[in-house]
Amino acid sequence: MDTKQIEILLEKYFNGQTTLQEERELGDYFLAGSVDPDLLPFREQFVLIRALQEQEPAGPDFEDRLAGLIDAQDEKILPGRRFSFGFRWVVAATIAILLGVGSYLALEKQSGHQRDTYSDTNLAYAEVQKTLRYVSYKMNRGIKPLSTVSKINAGAESLKKLEKLDTGMEMLNMVSIINNSSNLKK
Repeated sequence: MDTKQIEILLEKYFNGQTTLQEERELGDYFLAGSVDPDLLPFREQFVLIRALQEQEPAGPDFEDRLAGLIDAQDEKILPGRRFSFGFRWVVAATIAILLGVGSYLALEKQSGHQRDTYSDTNLAYAEVQKTLRYVSYKMNRGIKPLSTVSKINAGAESLKKLEKLDTGMEMLNMVSIINNSSNLKK
């Protein structure tokens, strides 16, 4: 058979448009000794199909065996599904116990006596002021590079003057339209 005809049959085959006779012709071609090198990748598929066709048919009791296998699959209890209800209770109880123990330990730790680090209130107040000054210094130092952003805003202010130019251009555009319409009347 011609390679061009085989390519046409393969196209029909992969589109599901071949007849049984055409499929047999394809199988015969690929099982013959001389196959075009461009078509060799398809040879293995047709060899496998032919081997499956030559096997002994399923037999008259095939449907009964298949139904039996399906029924056996339905009856089989999947592992892990047997204990799912009890397992959920065990997990819930474990979580509840862990939450209870964790809460107890957290409350026990908080209820411990905390003592002040300073006995003199004036000294404590001075230390708080010192800490807040330090935090303020660090924040101001971190914000300082952002002062250049105000320069960007200042540049944008000068661009607002262009809005007046835009308004003037719109008026000129309207005058131009009126002028063109008056030229059309002539």
